[in-house]
Amino acid sequence: MNPPLILFPHEPFSPGKIDSEFASEYDAARVIGFPTGFYDHEAVESGDPKAALKRLQDSDDHQRLILRGWMVPGEAYAGLHAQLVAKGYMPQTSPEDYEQAHYIPFAYPQTDGHTPRSSWIEGDDVDAAWEMYQDFRDGDAIIKDWVKSAKSRWKDGCYIPAGTDEDRFREIYRVFREERSKLFNRGVVLREFMPIVERGSDIRGLPIIEETRLFFWKGQIVVRPDGRPPSPLDELPRWEMIASRFSSPFITIDVAHLTDGTWKIVEVGDGGVSGLPMGLDPERFYGSLWNLTNGEQDAAEQPATAGEST
Repeated sequence: MNPPLILFPHEPFSPGKIDSEFASEYDAARVIGFPTGFYDHEAVESGDPKAALKRLQDSDDHQRLILRGWMVPGEAYAGLHAQLVAKGYMPQTSPEDYEQAHYIPFAYPQTDGHTPRSSWIEGDDVDAAWEMYQDFRDGDAIIKDWVKSAKSRWKDGCYIPAGTDEDRFREIYRVFREERSKLFNRGVVLREFMPIVERGSDIRGLPIIEETRLFFWKGQIVVRPDGRPPSPLDELPRWEMIASRFSSPFITIDVAHLTDGTWKIVEVGDGGVSGLPMGLDPERFYGSLWNLTNGEQDAAEQPATAGEST
């Protein structure tokens, strides 16, 4: 079986040069043996997938393909997927797969009971959001769109203390919506706040939490995190069981260690547009991905260290 092509974004206005944020991954993928190609991320975002792929040669043998790039809305991914198929490729993640992992409301049925209680609305009607909040006001909560929060404005645009009154809720909502601006995606989500173990704070004063990103290919973990306790590896069968519920072959699950000693899922993401954790060697990642995507089982593979997700 031929290895899948890994499609990376190129630098804006430099179609022959890898986006600097993906340079180490690009080099690692090539060292491992993956064929690689470039696409224009800005063209995908602007709704012109044909232009985004104009320098990618057509495939004559239905080449399998895995995207490694920046997050895009589901509609933009669908356009890119259709153009890749038109050029003869077989993207391993369908538009439906992408949205199931990318959007909280679509991922929630697969993670219910293993992640904070959540509710959502389509659109950004503040009155509907306030009404939805009535089911959360007895405890602390956070507000997000269907993909991301305004975490950089934690105290005034993300975290909602228990019993927040309407005026304060609307002010938090205003900051959240203003911060997300044009990046606001589809609708509003409210989630129960999870008391995650903290390990200090960053230069902005935001807490550094004990959270780990795990990558999965067809329900199997790609690279194991380190085994130092406490470790999400202790519950690996649980995470692989949940990963296998998703139709997408390539997803991420971010898990957090709570102050009560348990682990819960913070969020799920599409594996193609999720960043590698700090401290994870790209060559170890692509070496493991090579084994899984080519149907190999390498029992001798040693666990790699995965740092905290950002």
